Amino acid sequence: MTETRRIQLHLGKCIEDLDKLYNVPDLKSKRATLLCKTAQKLFESAEEARAKGDEEYSYVYYMKYLRVIAFISKDKEYLKDKNYFNNMLGPKNPNKALDAAEKLKISLIERYAKEQKAKRLMDIQENELIKQKIDENRKKAMDTIAAEPPPPTGLPGPDEVTIKSDQLYTILKNGKLKVMILDARPGKDYINSHINHPACISVPEECISPGQSANVLEQNLPSASRPVWAERASSELIVMLDWSSTTVIPGKPLHLLKTILLKWDIKVQYSRQPVALWGGYEDWLLKYPAFTTNPQAIPPSQDIMLDDMLGEIDYPNWSDLNPTPADSRPKSSEPVIDRASKSAAVELYAERSRNMQHILEQQELIADTSLTLEMQRIEAEQDWEKIRQQGETEHRDELRAMYQLREQEIISQLMQLENKQFDMEQENQSLREKLEDYQRREREEAAKLAESIARSQLTPSADNEAVATAREREAAARDVEAKRARIAAVTAQRVSLDRQREALETERKRKLAEAREKQKPNYKEEDADSYGSSTESASAALNRSQSSPNIAKVSSDEEEPVVPSFDRSTKPAKVAPSSELRQRDFQPVWADVGRGLTGLKNLGNTCYMNSIIQCLNNTAILVTYFCNGQYLEHVNRSHSTRGAIAEELAAVVRGLWSGQYRFIATKDLRNEVGKHQRTFRGSEQQDSHEFLTILMDWLHLDLQFSIKPPLKENLGASERAWHEYTKSKESLVLRLFYGQIKSTVRCCVCATHSATYDSFSNLSLELPPHASRCTLSDCLKLYLNGETIPGWNCPNCKEKRDAVKKLDISRLPPVLVIHFKRFYLDPKEYCNAFRKRQTYIDFPLENLDMRQFSLNCPGNPVYNLYAVSNHYGSMEGGHYTAYCKSSVYGKWYKYDDHLVTEISPSEVKSSAAYILFYTSCER
Repeated sequence: MTETRRIQLHLGKCIEDLDKLYNVPDLKSKRATLLCKTAQKLFESAEEARAKGDEEYSYVYYMKYLRVIAFISKDKEYLKDKNYFNNMLGPKNPNKALDAAEKLKISLIERYAKEQKAKRLMDIQENELIKQKIDENRKKAMDTIAAEPPPPTGLPGPDEVTIKSDQLYTILKNGKLKVMILDARPGKDYINSHINHPACISVPEECISPGQSANVLEQNLPSASRPVWAERASSELIVMLDWSSTTVIPGKPLHLLKTILLKWDIKVQYSRQPVALWGGYEDWLLKYPAFTTNPQAIPPSQDIMLDDMLGEIDYPNWSDLNPTPADSRPKSSEPVIDRASKSAAVELYAERSRNMQHILEQQELIADTSLTLEMQRIEAEQDWEKIRQQGETEHRDELRAMYQLREQEIISQLMQLENKQFDMEQENQSLREKLEDYQRREREEAAKLAESIARSQLTPSADNEAVATAREREAAARDVEAKRARIAAVTAQRVSLDRQREALETERKRKLAEAREKQKPNYKEEDADSYGSSTESASAALNRSQSSPNIAKVSSDEEEPVVPSFDRSTKPAKVAPSSELRQRDFQPVWADVGRGLTGLKNLGNTCYMNSIIQCLNNTAILVTYFCNGQYLEHVNRSHSTRGAIAEELAAVVRGLWSGQYRFIATKDLRNEVGKHQRTFRGSEQQDSHEFLTILMDWLHLDLQFSIKPPLKENLGASERAWHEYTKSKESLVLRLFYGQIKSTVRCCVCATHSATYDSFSNLSLELPPHASRCTLSDCLKLYLNGETIPGWNCPNCKEKRDAVKKLDISRLPPVLVIHFKRFYLDPKEYCNAFRKRQTYIDFPLENLDMRQFSLNCPGNPVYNLYAVSNHYGSMEGGHYTAYCKSSVYGKWYKYDDHLVTEISPSEVKSSAAYILFYTSCER
């Protein structure tokens, strides 16, 4: 008789996994006759599975059968009539099942051991294959860079936002680059005169407005401009110009046009960002009149509204003052004035005047930026409403998934814009306080100067100096008033936009109510991020501040969406992030991106997980450890997770660093995490700090290796406590992330002290209460300051005493993780609800010196920031992102789920910062 072919293992990874499956429910309420029929069905199922070669199901069914038999043998009905029930069960079946279960168990244990060994070999082969592919890609990239011709001279740098007229003239004369010139002056001015170049088109100022997309702008362009506009994707340089701007000012036509091109022109990927012509068309007309269609054009006159407004103010004329001659000898009742100190006083006044001008310029810039943010929020809300309506009416799964993805992006953008605007308001308040202080001191100095002039005996030369000083003060006063008028005008415009946004929000809520009445069918999708509680309906709104929009919560559940099908045969052959045997469901979206710049798909409120994974993915030593396969030597199978967490995270890291995917999904890692922690099993929003703390502990236990224990008598108290904690079992995660805190309690009466040591993988810092702004140093001092504890049992006094508890860092880790306790329990609210502190924390990007906060710890005490986990929103609904500095490219990037974009270092600090990752290692 031929042996039945055994099918592949599929139910578990070890025999313990199967042991969890054959548990039976409470059978006390079941009759013995019914249990016999159930046992007979289980026996038949076991025999059938064994005949098919499915040893796992056969073993589970046999064991369930034996469990039921064991319960029947104790039943009262069975004891009364054993023969009857034994005939029902079959007299030989129990022994047959017992023998078969024992044989299957032995066979399965051997097969699981072989499979684990095969998987380990496959991991090593997979790692070698990925390393080979990475090396090939790096070699191709280097060959491509070497083969590329040098860029044409005269081009502006990648960070420059303007181009000079002589640079543009050289490029146009050279003719090697495809240049497009967008003339954003009024249409009549373009017709009158413009740059004589075939690709110079009119984008009239009157056609540009906030909230436009590139498609809408194209429809409003003159017919002659549209053919050239359609070729913008192939242009190597795009130059924008107005009459006379020397920079791109937020809220102005050039800034709006640049925003439309870079953010709302979805179909086009520009090779470099558009630049503005320095000095505008007026500068070009002055330097190169022969290269214009009309060199006789006259620039428009400047706006003199502010001068007219200030011209109505009458200022005193010092030349009209004719002081009567007086005796040169000072009277005894008058103060003696030292004329030699006048130049110092004038210099002091000039310095303070410059400081006031600087503050006003900062306020003006903040007002412009705040206005731009408000415009972008209105624009994003309008776009969101449009996308939501299209998504509701779209019945095809592919387009519906696309609309939902776009909706997630806009909701995230709205939360981040709200946070930026909050930070701007806080900074503006700080500048306003500084300005008021300068103005108060200025008034005091002005009063003193006027009093000195009135009492002094002025010579003709001194009179002229006083007149000049007074005129300078008048000019400075007019300049200050002009800037204040500008700030007031921008503020009024922002208030108007805020009212417009509120009207749009009211209209949207009305439409949502009408849609609910019509009872439109709702779609469900697991891979959607609600950024809030999953129990709320799609029309529920977040609690908001005075300047934030009501952002609707998008509900999600566990149903799988219908994923669009693609013909992979048309794609170039690429290496998948995992082997077929492991069958990891990464759902990759292919694209050639930089190494480590791959995004993570949101699987339903998993942004908290994505944020932490991206921060760890930019920890250089950990990435090398996972990508070169060294972790395989340390995988610990005896822990409850059996090394699965470390294996799944390593697979994700290798996928993120392959450089072949725009984004991937972490379903296998999420499922493995959910098996061991119920909190992370569903699709509710969770705390990224809680996830990080648990993940660190799992990784440490999954990757443990034993070391030789040191001699305890040679160790100090701190080292002895550390080795008692590790128990001679360490891991790379422990060596990288874990530190030690010394807690000292000192009696206030006899000064007796007691010290204990505790380990930490991150420092959780309290924020200073009632502070809108603080520094990281403030938080560390608050954490390490001593606190009084009453009722401490003093071992020396033998009674309860007041004592002081002091914390000190006794061991600094190479990677220092700092968590801010932004969420707190508000006792004033009903049911003690949690609230979030929006405190702006100023933290250094480089050279964080921890020596003042630690006890002579070994190693490098100076740290550099390389990652930040951000939280936007509140407890009712929020969203997580990550800011990370690439160890390959040396630049900062924003990881917003599946979107990865470059940011400037100035954007890293914000009131959304939740967890900071510092390193003292060379990157």
